[in-house]
Amino acid sequence: MRNLKFTKEELSIIQECDTPEKVQDFLDSVEYNFEEGGVNTWRPFRAVVKHRKAHCFEAAMSAAAILSQHGFPPLVVCIEARDIDHNIFVFWQDGKVGSVAKSRQVELHGRPPIFETYRDLVMSYYPDYYNWFTQDKNDITLRGYALVDLRIFSQNWITARSLSFIERHLYRVPYRKIFPEDKDLFYYSQRDGKTIPAK
Repeated sequence: MRNLKFTKEELSIIQECDTPEKVQDFLDSVEYNFEEGGVNTWRPFRAVVKHRKAHCFEAAMSAAAILSQHGFPPLVVCIEARDIDHNIFVFWQDGKVGSVAKSRQVELHGRPPIFETYRDLVMSYYPDYYNWFTQDKNDITLRGYALVDLRIFSQNWITARSLSFIERHLYRVPYRKIFPEDKDLFYYSQRDGKTIPAK
């Protein structure tokens, strides 16, 4: 994506955040965007800088925007769950993959580049990926994941007004299931000491 015109503040953040670790620190410093009033925002990097708020999708897009200026491919993984999906920016260093992320739960933030595959990285989120609505930590909701290379989009996803076109794309892409079809019991809920398959 060429001929991007960044503001002075955006350029300052881009120049300062030249590693995934520094981008994670920047995202940790902004508030979580709970989308008060029930209005979906789907903000790009520019709006995250302006509002100093981001949810997981907006954080992943911001990480991609910043680190793509430092030579990192703009790769995002959407983690599918029964309750709320999670989006993370993924990057490779020395043959290992890590992530930059923001979440309502600190356990679902970024990971260091120590994983062999995308699946290994996603599975590192599995034990902490419990049902947000019930707060039942025995109800593990992670189901699968999809990798999206943002370079497939002709639209400007760095300084655009809204990234709803990417959000719509995430609902259409095929997801790779974490467990084989005959292992659905891994997606479980525990009630009264009994383990039941997730629906």
